[in-house]
Amino acid sequence: MSPATRPISKIKRKSTFYILALGSGIVTSLYVVLDVIANTKIQNPFLFGSFEMVIGLIVSIILILTLCIPIVKKSKSKSNRRFLLGYYLDPNFRGLKLPKGRIGLYTLLAGIFATGNTIIYFVLISRFEASVIMPFSQFIVVYLLISDSISDKEKPVTIEIQSIVMIAIGVIVTSLQGSSSGVSLDPLGLFLVFGPFSIFSALYIYFQKKALTTKDSKGRLFDSVNLRLWTMIIMTIGQCIATIPTLVKQGLGEITQNWKSALLPVIASMLLVYLAVVFFARALTMGKMSIVRSLSSVSVVSTLPLVAIAGIWFRDAFQGEFTDAISVILKISGSILVLTGIIALSMSEIRAIILAKIQQGIPIKLEELMKIKGVENVSFITGKHDLLISLKIRSIGKAYGLVEKLIEKIPWISDITTLQIMKEYQ
Repeated sequence: MSPATRPISKIKRKSTFYILALGSGIVTSLYVVLDVIANTKIQNPFLFGSFEMVIGLIVSIILILTLCIPIVKKSKSKSNRRFLLGYYLDPNFRGLKLPKGRIGLYTLLAGIFATGNTIIYFVLISRFEASVIMPFSQFIVVYLLISDSISDKEKPVTIEIQSIVMIAIGVIVTSLQGSSSGVSLDPLGLFLVFGPFSIFSALYIYFQKKALTTKDSKGRLFDSVNLRLWTMIIMTIGQCIATIPTLVKQGLGEITQNWKSALLPVIASMLLVYLAVVFFARALTMGKMSIVRSLSSVSVVSTLPLVAIAGIWFRDAFQGEFTDAISVILKISGSILVLTGIIALSMSEIRAIILAKIQQGIPIKLEELMKIKGVENVSFITGKHDLLISLKIRSIGKAYGLVEKLIEKIPWISDITTLQIMKEYQ
């Protein structure tokens, strides 16, 4: 048996999806806390970013080589099954692989936008507390929603607009710094969050999903383990280039003096980043971007207790987190608003079924149906209707709009009945 042979997973697909999406959020909280600790050792955001990226690249290479170790699993039959250790992280993993063709292009674009997002992330880490960074990272849902609306050529519905407003207000409230003299705001920090940080992150997620859902010439999918390695290489190069002006002015003095104390938290952080990215990427291949992002937003809640616990041992890193009652109230209130907006947005998605008859005498072209956004699958059935079309749309209004504007215009379809799914059991 070849190393590519895979064992059969005993965990249901739906359970795996939730474990991956929620797990990515919790792991994200852990590595952000570690980044804040390491940032107290190397405070310049560009020097710290380059140091972490270089260490992260080394960690990634060692990790992927470890995941290439072949495993032999005994079976009841005479032949044993052999597969790679990386299978447990991503079933599509078949060893170190260079992305080519369209997959290579999507990987390159994902790496470029991830570089921009990462550079700004290190700047935000140096300006805000860990409990504030998590709500900031959720604002990209707004851009994902806007991009969906543009591609669908439809205006956002009421609940989507309400969710956008709630998330935006939550981000602003969380960023406010309270003190005895009043409340202060960081305009530059907010501009970075609402602008390039969220835009780069949204584009990174988009091209990441494109790379993972595009098949190669052999009909196989690219894996999240290799995707993380190659994007990490691009990010490291980009981060180091962005650090050149700082190196010219300051040199490597801050790194040479403090790298030993920062090394351990950075290594732990980059291991967790690798897991979080792989978990998130795998979840993207199993569900919609907005739903995956909504589930991973558990990091907004999980960061607060982690910061409180870490503050017991690392008071210098988290001394500003819970010292002022007004700031604590603002952080909790803003986090609740962000989380509520994201949950409301994810709950607005509905599933529907369309029963349709086929018009006789007109050629059938199923690709006309499958290319419509929101159509999950099409089945031929017996009975009064000929087709069963499964839909997954962000709101019930969009489901009926889709039927009226797109499906009814297909010449070989007639007599449509739309049914909304109220609840599913699996």
